[in-house]
Amino acid sequence: MFQKITYRPFIYLLFTFLSIVKAEGQCTLLFSGKVMDADTRLPLTSAKVEIPALKITTLTDKEGNFRIAGICAGNYDVYISHVSCSPLTEHLHFKDDVKHNFLLPHASNELADVTVRGTITTKGASIAQDIKGKELEALRGLSLGESLQKITGVSVLQTGSNIYKPVIHGLHSNRVLILNNGIRQEGQQWGSEHAPEIDPFVANRLSVIKGASTIRYGGDAIGGIVLVEPKLLRSVPGINGEINLVAFSNNRQGTFSAILEGNSKKNNAFSWRLQGTAKRGGNAKTPNYWLANSGNEEFNGSAAVGWRSSTKGIDFFYSIFNTRLAIFSGSHIGNVTDLMQAISSKEPPDYIRNRGFTYVIDRPYQHVQHHLFKTKAFRNTGDIGKLNLTLSFQHNWRREYDVKRFQTSANVPQLDLKMTTAGADLVWDHFNTGHFRGTTGITGSYQINSYTYRMFIPNYHALNIGAFIVEKWNYKKWLIEGGVRFDHRSINNTNTNLGVQYPNRTFNNVSANTGISYQAAEGLQFTLNGSTAWRAPQVNELYSDGLHHGAARIEKGDVNLLPERANSVILNTVYTRNKWQIDAGAYIKNIDNFIYLYPVYPPELTIRGAFPTFRYGQAPVIMHGFDVSVAYAISSHFQLEGKSSIVRARNKQTKEWMIQMPADRFETSLQYSLGDLKKWKETYIKLSIQHISRQTRVPASGNIPVQQPGGATVMGSDYLPPPPAYTLTGIEAGTMLQGKMQKWHITLTVSNLFNVVYREYMNAFRYFSDEMGRNIGLKLKIPFESKSKP
Repeated sequence: MFQKITYRPFIYLLFTFLSIVKAEGQCTLLFSGKVMDADTRLPLTSAKVEIPALKITTLTDKEGNFRIAGICAGNYDVYISHVSCSPLTEHLHFKDDVKHNFLLPHASNELADVTVRGTITTKGASIAQDIKGKELEALRGLSLGESLQKITGVSVLQTGSNIYKPVIHGLHSNRVLILNNGIRQEGQQWGSEHAPEIDPFVANRLSVIKGASTIRYGGDAIGGIVLVEPKLLRSVPGINGEINLVAFSNNRQGTFSAILEGNSKKNNAFSWRLQGTAKRGGNAKTPNYWLANSGNEEFNGSAAVGWRSSTKGIDFFYSIFNTRLAIFSGSHIGNVTDLMQAISSKEPPDYIRNRGFTYVIDRPYQHVQHHLFKTKAFRNTGDIGKLNLTLSFQHNWRREYDVKRFQTSANVPQLDLKMTTAGADLVWDHFNTGHFRGTTGITGSYQINSYTYRMFIPNYHALNIGAFIVEKWNYKKWLIEGGVRFDHRSINNTNTNLGVQYPNRTFNNVSANTGISYQAAEGLQFTLNGSTAWRAPQVNELYSDGLHHGAARIEKGDVNLLPERANSVILNTVYTRNKWQIDAGAYIKNIDNFIYLYPVYPPELTIRGAFPTFRYGQAPVIMHGFDVSVAYAISSHFQLEGKSSIVRARNKQTKEWMIQMPADRFETSLQYSLGDLKKWKETYIKLSIQHISRQTRVPASGNIPVQQPGGATVMGSDYLPPPPAYTLTGIEAGTMLQGKMQKWHITLTVSNLFNVVYREYMNAFRYFSDEMGRNIGLKLKIPFESKSKP
């Protein structure tokens, strides 16, 4: 059941925060202002000022001034660009004549005449990489974790063929913060097989951020932040939307998703959006056999409404994510002897391999439902800033169904977890004061977790309170950004349904970071970030005890764990000039009390079967690595791109390598763009090759008997040695068919083109099965629009 949470004080605060005025419809308004260089404050000549919704464009004069007459009352996105600066988009409300000045930062990061994959942008003195536009179109139908792999430095923690979690610089789960439409996603994210409960079709852009700005959202984002960003609500009268159809060959998966959004003609300060997705896939297939019980299904939806004027506004957003995920039958085994034989065998037993294809999801499986409600209001505080109030509510319900080892008529889950989270943020953004601009705020959340049936983690309540300030100083070629944050976390009312009580835990600490960005020359930018952050141990790390169903292993927590403290330095260089785009970054993280999960011997036999055993431990760890992405436009038709990500992590006490870190990854691609051919527009074809090295940097010794490929048994640190290196080839092709009344965006993808047999070290089920074989995807996007006359 949902926990009772009183919102009445929040509602009073929200409605005293706003006053609504009536919008007027007229087309006689004047829009004027000046465009200047953000560094020098000098006027920019021939800067483009565009209102896309009205199809109006003008250029600034030699003094940087512009003037547009005949604007209709309403809300519009205004796009400002200049050849030597990064573009800027601002959302303005026109009720009366508007005079507005724009400051454009230096250094555009777009590579001319080519389609950039994984666009590099700067957010203050932080580094961000985005997936949007055509690249996001090509990823439709994949999960959030699968999609984020396209960004350099991001890999995935995998469970079977249908569960993916993002890994940034070797860190994941509680160390990677996911913001869903500006709200911190709160579910059972501690689980390695608990994928983010987010529908990627909601997003217009996916971003990964490292650096000084991350402190705004929480000091525990040691790995980084993932932003799932919908596009702004429609700002001009009319209705538009799109339909997405996706099909995959390997597991015969089909996906239907649609968006419909509009803006009121009578009061175009009001906008709305509806979105929904349905997806169903059956058993996946390796090159040699079917993966029994590996299907999935999703039914998701979201709705948003908003009202906005030039000085104030309010948005409401609600989403529901509902999925059932089958767990590979070969991972749940009845006794220890069969378990060790399955791990050492190259293939699952015959009774698993011979199951064939089906859409039926049988035990073991997970059923997860996530509700998210958000309301955000803002009001300008004169000309000096803007006050933002955000209230949120989330309810996560996770049910896990084990294999029945004995007959029973009760179709109940063996683990039932419910988590309710209420949150509130009050943030003030102050505009440029001299060369300074910044943000300060307070955040808070209260969380209630409960379980039914088998215990894996106990019942608990958690309170989180934070306060932060982030300031930016911008002068000429320099941008300096710094922030400090205080966080309080308390865990109380921790108990089991059998009456076992655990002591309350309280953590207080401070995080801080700073970033320096220097524009050395046109197209050349250096960014240096330094930070100190901390993370309190989570409930699963402290108290877990038993079968972690989806991961198919026994996990044991440690009540004596201490908070982590991470000191990090990141150096990044971006070069965008002529035909080149280069993004190269190196980092080092020194983490005290790093919490990790490691395998121990022997496996444990339970009434649910036999499973490998893992324990949580803690050690001082040093991590370092680099990410490199290079794109070169060979010509107006050909683009060559290469990417590489390398991570190293070592236990400073034992001098051993850390377990469960991503192997070295290399990728190269060649894209050919055909250009426009009559009705066929934006046609391209891309060939990519990805090589993943064998992970040789693992602890050299342990207490687990491991059978080597030659047949000999040695004592190792894991139940199975890391798998061999592998190389995958992929093809992607896309085009847009321009009909008389309609556009059709078509994308074809082929992954694992040569049907390579391989296993991935970061997949928990590498003990039991190979990875998915060749998979062909066909994707169709159909946009539509009906405009209203002013």
